[in-house]
Amino acid sequence: MGEGALGNGDEELGAVVGVAADRKAKKGADKRATMRVGRPSRAMAGEVDSRVLAAARQVFLERGLAGATIDEIARVARAGKATIYARFPTKEALLGEVATQTAARVRAGFETYAPAGVTIDERLANMASEILRRLLVPEVLDFMRLCVAEARRFPDVAGVGRLIRERATEAVARALSEVTRSDQIGRSPAFAADRLGETAQFFMDIVVERLLMRGLFGEDPALLRAEVDARVERSVAFFLAACRPTRSATTTHSPR
Repeated sequence: MGEGALGNGDEELGAVVGVAADRKAKKGADKRATMRVGRPSRAMAGEVDSRVLAAARQVFLERGLAGATIDEIARVARAGKATIYARFPTKEALLGEVATQTAARVRAGFETYAPAGVTIDERLANMASEILRRLLVPEVLDFMRLCVAEARRFPDVAGVGRLIRERATEAVARALSEVTRSDQIGRSPAFAADRLGETAQFFMDIVVERLLMRGLFGEDPALLRAEVDARVERSVAFFLAACRPTRSATTTHSPR
């Protein structure tokens, strides 16, 4: 064969290979398109959920529940409206899920938390300080303000705030049970199983709520966190004084 024949053969072979490659690429594209049409993987669905909830939090905090729209949330999340509606039929449902996640993040830090300290006073003070440092951050305070502001116009939102309080109280009740088990104060009726939830709520009211309310009304969280240790120490002492068991007064009458 001459050199020209070899050249023409190479061109023909190249053309055949090119067509085959084109067909293979098209087949791969068709396969990928088919895969995209099917149900997304669990990992992909989880990633979409995370983007939607992060976008919803951002838009809710900027616009409020009434001013937020699914269109804007979809744009921020880079997701379709149909994708959001398939997961959350209403804005209230979406807000509820954001609140649940917020409460879960606050609670998660206490699942394995063991307060340090030698005495019961020290251990409870350390626990209260940790709770306040987790609550007195702009992200949590802003979201709690949103729930308070929208509760009257959207009654379902009132349940969101209740959910956050219940999650925090459950974590405190668990910690109180552990902390008081090794101390004589654990014999107090206040720490009985059927009263522990109520005692945990009193703990929150006495030790936590005052600084938290100041944060909700706009005081600088950083300055409030600087006050935590001193205020908690006094509040815990008051709480324990109220919980300690008292001896029953007995009166002995001598016979006449």
